[in-house]
Amino acid sequence: MEVILVILPLILIGFIYFIPSYIASKRNKHNKILIYVINFFLGWSLFGWFAALFLALKKDHRDRLSINKGLSK
Repeated sequence: MEVILVILPLILIGFIYFIPSYIASKRNKHNKILIYVINFFLGWSLFGWFAALFLALKKDHRDRLSINKGLSK
């Protein structure tokens, strides 16, 4: 029982830690490797985690181009 009380919070923290990487992957961001690296190496600091989250959520020119190409077909 004690093992479960230790493992479950660690798994939950792991999921929360990699939310920016997951969002970048789902949105197929052009700079997702950069987001993965920032999230992995700097995510432990709150600044690094929010920087990765910002990059994952930010709309940019390249994302709009891929959306427009899909609509023109």
